[in-house]
Amino acid sequence: MPDQEFTELSQYETQSASAGLLPLEFCREHRVAVLGPPDAAPLTVGTVDPLDGELLAEISRRVGRPVAPVQLNDFEVRRALSAIYGLPLGDEEGGSSKLSSAREIGFYPDQTPRKLLEDLLAVAIRRRATDVHLESYNRDVDLRFRIDGVLHQVSTPISPDNLGRVLSRLKVLCELDLAERRRAQDGRFSVQFEEDGETRRVDVRVTILPGLYGQDVAMRILDPKRFILDLERTEMSPALGERYRRLIRYPHGLILATGPTGAGKTTTLYATVRELHSDHLKIVTVEDPVEYEFPKVNQKNVTAAMGFADHLRAFLRSNPDIMLVGEIRDAETAEIAIRAATTGHLILSTLHTRDSIAAVARLRALGVPNDYLSEVLIGVLGQRLVRRLCTGCRLLEVPPEPLIRLYFQKPPDHGFWRGAGCDLCGGTGYLGLVGVFELLQPNEEVASAIGRGIPVEEIRKVARANGWTPLVEDALAKVGSGVTSLEEVARRIPPKFPLGL
Repeated sequence: MPDQEFTELSQYETQSASAGLLPLEFCREHRVAVLGPPDAAPLTVGTVDPLDGELLAEISRRVGRPVAPVQLNDFEVRRALSAIYGLPLGDEEGGSSKLSSAREIGFYPDQTPRKLLEDLLAVAIRRRATDVHLESYNRDVDLRFRIDGVLHQVSTPISPDNLGRVLSRLKVLCELDLAERRRAQDGRFSVQFEEDGETRRVDVRVTILPGLYGQDVAMRILDPKRFILDLERTEMSPALGERYRRLIRYPHGLILATGPTGAGKTTTLYATVRELHSDHLKIVTVEDPVEYEFPKVNQKNVTAAMGFADHLRAFLRSNPDIMLVGEIRDAETAEIAIRAATTGHLILSTLHTRDSIAAVARLRALGVPNDYLSEVLIGVLGQRLVRRLCTGCRLLEVPPEPLIRLYFQKPPDHGFWRGAGCDLCGGTGYLGLVGVFELLQPNEEVASAIGRGIPVEEIRKVARANGWTPLVEDALAKVGSGVTSLEEVARRIPPKFPLGL
């Protein structure tokens, strides 16, 4: 409960006669309240951001006289609104946002920031966007949705004139500092989204960054409908999927998911946790941040006070069976993870590397001794996400010969597909994502090569001779079966040493 010993608010007498000066919806949206006599000039107005010149100008225009701002905190504004409009404290909030898949982005004048933001999010969720980017420039504001890993420009009524209002609304939703404009801020909020007669909660993670022409916004949409929490639906090949399932049943050791940002590593580990979840096992996770909440799984967020390594130390004292570490990004975390894997725990984590075998080089660079690495590393899953061809408009078409030569020494026997674009896929030719994978499962020979410290390129040759298959071959197999296109594979998995050069 916020402190009720008011500072500024206690010096003013809120009056119900002030209710006619500003609409309640406007006051809720902008966190403002009229203070003192309603006929005063200038009119005293309480606000959480007294330096917001645009807001003060808008209030002055609405009331027809100058205004004098007074700084209040959020609770004080809510208390004042309750008194002015005769509402029980709490009812002035107006409830959480409820969105519908039928909403469109509105372009009508005087649209409130709340309605504008709700329209934007409703369209983004309906179009399966994972990210929303608002970028401020000298004369305009860009709005882009990331759909299936690719950014798409979207028409928007947001401009430099009203961006500040939208930012204030976002900061209120995330409980951030409205007056802070020089440092980055992170927060999150939730909305209720109705689609096909059902309502689900969608979380939105927000980052606000200072820029040359104002503040930029990146919103990560965490829609539970888009999470693939079943290993069957990750579309690993049957043989690779069976090997991976056997690996995750090991009682102890280190299993890594590798790839660049956006490769689906966290999703794979979430599906792994769901597969392993049991009343007989204690599973703990430390993430940055928690993106999906599992029932009966002890999940922790990284904070400024406790990083990955700090949580791992605490986990070891609680004796769990399985630990998920969001990322091994420093030597301290690597050292504790390796120690945990050698003392009877199964460790699941991620690394940002080009492929599965490069994980060996990365862990060596973090100071992990070769003998420990060869002992605890039981599996590395390399992966990417590529766009899936839309089955409503895909057609056979031979790609340019230089592109074929990048991957094939001679043209393959199968045909090639591309997406022509249709209403179903929004004209992109693609609908959804599909994973491509490789799995390094060190046998005695590969483990010996790691333990002896031989270079990674030599380990790659040893692994290849012992059955390891690079993920580009899985990708090309999906090209041959019409799941994706060669152009898409080239966009996501460019060959390190092109065959045609």
